[in-house]
Parts: sequence; C-alpha cells; structure tokens
Amino acid sequence: MSTISVFPSPTGTPIANAVAQAVAGDIVLVHDGTYTEPTVSISVSNVKVVAKNEGKAVREGFNVVASAFIVTAATGAEINGFVIRNYTADGIEVTNGSNHRIIGNTINNTLGIGISVNLGTGHLVWRNKVQNIGGFAGIYVGSASSWIAQNVTYNNTGPGILLNGANNAAVGNVVSENDSYGILSSAVNSFIYGNTVMLNTTSGVVAATSNVLLRNLVEKNTGNGISITDANGFLGGNDSDENTQTGISITSNFNSLEFNEMEFNQNFGLTISGNENTAFGNRFIGNQPTQISITGLDNNLF
Repeated sequence: MSTISVFPSPTGTPIANAVAQAVAGDIVLVHDGTYTEPTVSISVSNVKVVAKNEGKAVREGFNVVASAFIVTAATGAEINGFVIRNYTADGIEVTNGSNHRIIGNTINNTLGIGISVNLGTGHLVWRNKVQNIGGFAGIYVGSASSWIAQNVTYNNTGPGILLNGANNAAVGNVVSENDSYGILSSAVNSFIYGNTVMLNTTSGVVAATSNVLLRNLVEKNTGNGISITDANGFLGGNDSDENTQTGISITSNFNSLEFNEMEFNQNFGLTISGNENTAFGNRFIGNQPTQISITGLDNNLF
C-alpha cells in the first residue's frame, strides 16, 4: 500500500492521473485547493481518494463538467472529505460493485443527483451534506443492502433521500426543506430509523412494502407526516407532529403501529383506509378535526 499525494494546479498532479496510477490498497491523498479537472473515474478496487483536510479540497465543475467522481470499480472504493459543487450531472455516481464508501463530502449545486449509489450492493453513504441539488433526489439509492447514515440533505428539488433498491437502511439523517418528499422509499424491506424529517413540501416519509420505521421525528411537513402505501409495514416509536395533513396515514393492509406519537396535525392524527391493520399504545394530542379517522375494515385499535 502506498500514498500518492496530489496538489492543485498549476504545478500539481491532477487527481485523475494519481487515480490512474493507483493499485489496490493505495490512497490518493488530495491536498487543500481547488481542482477543476474533468470527471475522475475510479475503476480499480480498494483505492481511496481522500481529502487531506476534510472540506479543504474542492472539486469545482463551473457548470460545464458532468460529474466530479464516478465509481466503476468492483469493490471497496472510497471518496472522502471533498467539497463538490457546480456540476451538470451527479456529484458522485456509483455505477457498479459492492462496498464502496462515500464519506464526509459536501455537495452543492449539481443539476443531477447529489450522491447516486445507482447499482451494486453494500455501499455506505455516511456524514455527507447534500444541498441545492436540481436532479430527482439529493441522495438516490438504487443499490441493495446499503447504509445511508448521518447525512444532512436539504433544499433539494427532489426527495432528500430516495430508496429505490431492496433492503436498504436510512439511519440518523437530517432531511429538511426539500421541495418534495423528505424520505421516499419505493422498495421492499427498507429500515428507516432515527431520522429527523422536517419542513419538506410533499410529505415527510413515504414508505412501501415491508418497511420498518422506528423512532423518527417527522414534523412540520407540508402533507402527511408519514404515509404507508403498501402492506406489512411496522411503525414503532415515531413522533409525527404539526404536519399540514395527517400525522400517520395508512392506505394499505396488515401494518402494525405501536407507541407512536401524533400531535397537532391539521388533518387527523391517524387515518387508516386499509384493512386488517393493528395499532396500540399510540398517543394523540391536539390533532384536528379529530384524533383518528378509520374507514377501512377489520382494523384493531387498542
């Protein structure tokens, strides 16, 4: 394993040149400065591209370069600690492989997606800040069995986080002020835990089949706080408060709701239009016009 140091122009080595020289296990260490070169592609497994000081190495696209980084390696690539801004496509795009790591980056003003883990499995997206993104999501997850943890995503045109692959987890993220959904899960078996989802314009959290939502704070969103649109979900210990529509809306069957809190929502605390759902131990305060509306059949509340 070796470290290949990179310095900014005019005398430094471009990041792309250093990445092309790297072999498995190498670290490309990028020193402070602004890097205006074309898209950097990481095609060799287990190569790490790391800013020497987090937030001090800047990838600048000037709204003419497509993407800052594209990962095509089979496994184990890492992009860590960059500021990425002003690209015409995605900030960081993972197109292949497994167990890639996207850590500690700040991504601003891309016309595509901020971070796209489009394919593969087992990726980690951790501690990134994604803002002012013009594409269809701040963070997009088409891969399977990936972890999206402790990111901040706000003021994006699309959903803050879009989970479109199976068996993914969104944990401990702050998702706010997006001009769409906060967290949208259109896939099966998503695990959505401990997120703060606030002030989004098209509902807070929307989840599909067999999703598990635990201990999320979902408040002050335009629309429903939490919407469950498919069967066999589990909601436990969530707070859904002060949303302009329903605190928790269930439009499907065989879901379980336990020990959630719904306060001061403007169109019921809980609505259930699906059938054979179970709800117990939930708390309701100050929802309008009433606390609960049930129109489905064979639902059990106690």
